[in-house]
Amino acid sequence: MFGSKKSGLEALLDRPRPSAWQLFLRGPCVFLARKLYSWRRLAIPQPSEGAISVVCISDTHNSQCSLPDGDILIHAGDLTQSGSFEELQATISWLREQPHNVKIVIAGNHDLLLDTSRHDPDGKALAARNRIDWGDIQYLQDSATTVVCHGRRINIYGSPKSPRHGNGAFQYARDNNIWGNSVPDNTDILVTHCPPRAHLDLTTLGCQHLLRELWRVHPSLHVFGHVHEGYGHEWIQFDTVQNAYERVILVGGGIWNLIGVLQVFICSLFRSPGRATCQLVNPSMVGGLRDDARRQAIKVYI
Repeated sequence: MFGSKKSGLEALLDRPRPSAWQLFLRGPCVFLARKLYSWRRLAIPQPSEGAISVVCISDTHNSQCSLPDGDILIHAGDLTQSGSFEELQATISWLREQPHNVKIVIAGNHDLLLDTSRHDPDGKALAARNRIDWGDIQYLQDSATTVVCHGRRINIYGSPKSPRHGNGAFQYARDNNIWGNSVPDNTDILVTHCPPRAHLDLTTLGCQHLLRELWRVHPSLHVFGHVHEGYGHEWIQFDTVQNAYERVILVGGGIWNLIGVLQVFICSLFRSPGRATCQLVNPSMVGGLRDDARRQAIKVYI
C-alpha cells in the first residue's frame, strides 16, 4: 500500500539536496558569511588582446567529452576510476588527440598506478608506468614547467596531493602541512588535485594549508578538482573580506567572526571595488550523487 522502504544506500543516493533553510539551520554563521562574501564587489578584468586561453578539466574518471579550443589544456587529476594502465592510456590517448598546443596533466587520488610510493614488491606497477606513452603531454608531479604562449612565458606548477580519504593515491594526513613553501614564488598557474579550503570545496573538503600557500604565492590561476560538487569558477583578490570570510569557514562559524565579515563587507561598500587578481577553477567533469552527470570544460583567459 505504501510501497517498499528504501535501503540505506538507496536512501543516501536519492536524498534531496538541502534547501537554503536547511543550510542555514545547519550552520547559520557559515551560511550568512557565505552570503556576504558572494555579495562582495569585485572589478573583474577583461581579457586583453593576446590573452592566453586555458581550457580546464578535472575528474573525468574515464569519460571523454568534446572540448573547446584553447592555447593550454589542463587536466587536474583523476583521469581514471580505478587507476589501471588500460584506463590511464585510454585517457592519455584521448588527451593527445586534442588540438591544444600545450597540455598539462597531473594525477589524482584515483590514479593509483602513477603513485610511485605505493607498495610494488614485484615491480609490475613500475613496468606499467614505463609503458605509458605521454606523447606531447607534460605530466607534472610536484614539479614545474615553463611554457611560451603568444610570446609570454607562463610558469606552471602541478601537484597530485590531497588530504587522506580512503586508500587513494598521493594522500596525506589532513593536519600535515605538506604545502608550506612548496610552490615556486613565480608560479602563474597552480594546478592541484585538492581544492583550497573555503573555495569551490563545499566549504569543508578543501585543505587549509593549501589555502595558506595560495595566499603566499598569489598565482593568476589555480585549477583543481577532487570535490565534484564544487564545480565552478571564482575570482578572488586576497583582500580583507576574503580573509574574514575564510576565518569563519576555518573555525566552523562563530558570531564574532561573522560580525567581523559584516564589518569589512560594509566598509568595502564605501570604496571602489578591488581588482580581482586570481581565478579559481574547479572543472570536475562528472557530478551528481552517482557521478552520472556530465559537465562542460571551463575556459578562462589569463
